[in-house]
Amino acid sequence: MPILFYFCGIELVVLFTQPSLFLDLNFFGVRLLFLIIFLAFLFLKNKISSKIFYLVEGITIYALMTFLYKETAILNTLIFPKIDGFLSHLDQKIFGFQPSIEFSKHFNSLYFSELFYFGYFSYYLLPLATFLIIYLKIPQKIEEFSFILIASFLLYYFTFILIPAEGPQFYFPFPENTIEAKGIFGNMVKLIQKNGEVPTAAFPSSHVGISWIVIFWLYQNFRKSVKYFIPFVVLLMFSTVYIKAHYFVDVVAGFISAPIVFFLTFKFYKFLNHKLDVRFN
Repeated sequence: MPILFYFCGIELVVLFTQPSLFLDLNFFGVRLLFLIIFLAFLFLKNKISSKIFYLVEGITIYALMTFLYKETAILNTLIFPKIDGFLSHLDQKIFGFQPSIEFSKHFNSLYFSELFYFGYFSYYLLPLATFLIIYLKIPQKIEEFSFILIASFLLYYFTFILIPAEGPQFYFPFPENTIEAKGIFGNMVKLIQKNGEVPTAAFPSSHVGISWIVIFWLYQNFRKSVKYFIPFVVLLMFSTVYIKAHYFVDVVAGFISAPIVFFLTFKFYKFLNHKLDVRFN
C-alpha cells in the first residue's frame, strides 16, 4: 500500500517536470518489476500461512528498496538544485573544519576503520534482525513492522527528491572524498557502495533515521531487545560521517526526523487498518 502512494506521487512529479522519463526503460522497468512482485504476492497470499507470507513479503520489498533508492539520483534535481555546498558550509561553521574529511584522517588505524565500517554495515542487518525477532516472538506484528519500515523508506526517498544532496563521497574532490578500506567489513561496504551507491540521499541521513525508527518500534513492541541494538545504532551514526557518506548535519537531521517519520507512518498504518476494518466488517 505505501508503495502505491509513493509511485503516484513520483509519477505526478515526473509528469509536471520531465515527462520524457516515462519512456526511459529503467524507469519503466522498476515499475514493471514491482508490478510482477505484487501480482506474485497476490497469488500467494491465501496459499501460505499469514506468518510466512508477511515475513517473505516484508523482506522482499525491503530488498527491492535499492531500486527506488537509485532512482532518486535521477529524480532529485527535477525540482531543486543540490544543496551540498550549504550542508558542507554548515559543518564548517559548526566545527571549523569538515568532519567527513578529518574524522577518518585522524582515526585511520585498522581498528578504527573496521569498527566504523562494521557500524555502517550493521545498518543492513538491523531490519533483518528485527524481522527475525518478530517472526520468533511476536509474528502477529510482522505486517505492522513491514508497513512502517517500507513507508519510512519511501518518505525519506521522497524527501531526497525534494531536498537533493549527494554527500561528501560525491561532493568533495579526490582524494578528500575517499577512504581506504583496510579490513573485511571495509571491503564489504566498499563493494556495496560500488554496486549500490549513487549521488543522492544525503540529507537527512536515512541510515540514521531508519535505524532509530526500528529502535522506536522495538521499544514499543519488544522493549527488552532495544538495549542490544542501541550500541550499533550509535556506532552507525558516527560511521556515516567516518566513511564520508554523510555530513554531520545529515546525521542530526536523520536523528531529529526519525520520531516524526515514525509517528506519521504508524498513524498512517492505523488509519488504513481502521478503514479496512470498517469496510469489511
